[in-house]
Amino acid sequence: MTNTDSIQSFFSPSCEVKIPEPTTELHSVVSRWSDSGVDLPAAVVVPSTEDDIIAAIRLAEAKGFRVIPGCGGHGSFVPIDGKTVYLDLKKLRTVSVDKSNDSVIIAGGALAADVLKACVAEGYYTLFPNSNAVGMIGAFLGGASSAFNGIHGFGIDNVLAIRLITASGSILTLTPSSTGEEASLFNTLCGAGHGLGIITSLTLTAFPISGLRLTDNKIWIRRTIFPPTAIATAAEVYMQLQPPAGPLVPILGFARAPPNSPAKGAPMIMVSLAYFGPREEAEQAAAAALAPDVTGQAISAATLAVPFANMNDGADAFNGHGGLKEMYTCMLESLSVASITRAFERWRRLGDEVEDACPRTYTIVGSWNTQALVASAAAAAGAGGADSKFYRHRSRGIIVQTTAWYGKPETKAAADEYGREALEIFREEDAKNKVAPASFANNLRFGLDLEEVYSRDMIGELKRVRQLWDPKGIFWSPVGDDRFR
Repeated sequence: MTNTDSIQSFFSPSCEVKIPEPTTELHSVVSRWSDSGVDLPAAVVVPSTEDDIIAAIRLAEAKGFRVIPGCGGHGSFVPIDGKTVYLDLKKLRTVSVDKSNDSVIIAGGALAADVLKACVAEGYYTLFPNSNAVGMIGAFLGGASSAFNGIHGFGIDNVLAIRLITASGSILTLTPSSTGEEASLFNTLCGAGHGLGIITSLTLTAFPISGLRLTDNKIWIRRTIFPPTAIATAAEVYMQLQPPAGPLVPILGFARAPPNSPAKGAPMIMVSLAYFGPREEAEQAAAAALAPDVTGQAISAATLAVPFANMNDGADAFNGHGGLKEMYTCMLESLSVASITRAFERWRRLGDEVEDACPRTYTIVGSWNTQALVASAAAAAGAGGADSKFYRHRSRGIIVQTTAWYGKPETKAAADEYGREALEIFREEDAKNKVAPASFANNLRFGLDLEEVYSRDMIGELKRVRQLWDPKGIFWSPVGDDRFR
């Protein structure tokens, strides 16, 4: 029996299975946001049923392989190699809104765009990521941060049920009322769930859009683009909006002008504001960004009324698959205009000095209202209480993600040097206040100290839960990978 026949024998004839040859072109079998850490897998399985997933688990157990699920492909820190059975969940993307229970049931392969559009069609929204192309389950496993953090808390504070296939092939339904070791598994999945099983469906609370009181049922968005000479002004505007009102979502970004613009490749600063409430309230909350002395320094300034279903479209330019991308992320309690200005200059210098990293490397600084977030977490129902969930840094309301995006492997050294220095700059205020470094679970990278994400006790519990539910290491987990500290 050939290796191909041997692998295929685990599956029903209706299950799509791809077994790459050494000469197979990588992107024909695996498409991910970043090609970092990706090689040809042993097999790609495209399940259409839970039985197909269980068969993949049996294959991995028999052959000494490791099962890694893929959805949006944005988990760039998860390694894929010749010992991997890659589960491409693209056939499992159904989304069902239950208006009678104000909930939404999300299949394991659904993207944020699938959930957004299905919910809006029924007059609802839920805690989806800020990018259309991100997988809902992957985002949930890291906490499920969204534009609504300041209103409803994280996705993990609003989970009603998790349907999970374990390493033994058992199917569990976990809820906030689960008990015993199932409660421990539920809590660990809520923020540290990578490698504890295959989630085939997730049920989250859904909220009526009408409750936001939007003007004309559209989202108020203000986008202001500044030239490099106005970096201090842009930074000052952003800092004046801290901490933001619960419905206000401020984002500061550094990016190069796109190829089709008159200033192709020129560095730009963007202050983007979204307000999930009436226009009049939005204008009051965002007054600092609307002042004439601010807009007078801008290249462009526009106030938009965006349909709810299109709220994430502004991030589509960053969703392209392929290339090499390294994410350097930190969670902050405090930030300063001086640090933002210095970080911008360091970002611009990378592009000026390293042509391979110039056109696409970008930085995003986002923030949310932590008082509303902490209050939501305290009130959230959960097995053992909200504090049992695996999200450590609820009091930090600023997240920085600077992404080096390049094409040549030899650029990695310059990218890593940039990433280290950029994070040091952004963390200056926290360092002065002796606040320990913190990172975000969904933006892990090799070499990261996991204690930036989880407490030592959390890491110990994560290892214990993993050993209990996956003793043979069928699934990949960062706590079982020595490339993390």
